[in-house]
Amino acid sequence: MRILTPLLVCVLAILCGCGRKGYTQASDDAGQFILQRALAYGGRPIATNGLPAVGGEWRYVQDEFGVAVLFPASQFSTVDAYLRSAFGPPSSKAGWAVRDIGVAIYLERLGNDTQVGIFGPMSEEQMGRAAQRITEAIENNTR
Repeated sequence: MRILTPLLVCVLAILCGCGRKGYTQASDDAGQFILQRALAYGGRPIATNGLPAVGGEWRYVQDEFGVAVLFPASQFSTVDAYLRSAFGPPSSKAGWAVRDIGVAIYLERLGNDTQVGIFGPMSEEQMGRAAQRITEAIENNTR
C-alpha cells in the first residue's frame, strides 16, 4: 500500500494536467491558494509568513482527490522557491510526501506548463475510486 499511494498520486496528477478542460482561471497570489489547499488537506508547512508571492496567471482544477494548479513553464523556479520556503526541501524527486508534511505535493514541468498537485492522505476506498478514475481516463484517452 505504501508504494501504491505515491503511484496513484503521480498518475492522478498527470491525468489531471493532461488537458485544460475544467480548469478555473485565476490571477491573484497562487502561493496563498496553494497554502490554503495544502492546509485544508492536512498539510504541515514549516512557514506561513514571509513567503514569496507567486503572481501571474494560473489555472486550477479540483476534485475529491486533490487539486492541480497549472502555471506557464516560465514560473517553475518561482513556484519551486515558494514550495521550498513553505514546506522545506522535497522528500524525493517526486516531491513532498504525506508522511513528512501531511499532504503529497508534486511539482513538475510538463511541456509548456508548470504543474503542482496537492493531495491529502487517501483511504483504501479513495484509492480504489482513484484507480477506477485512472482506468477510465486511460481508456478514454486511448480510443
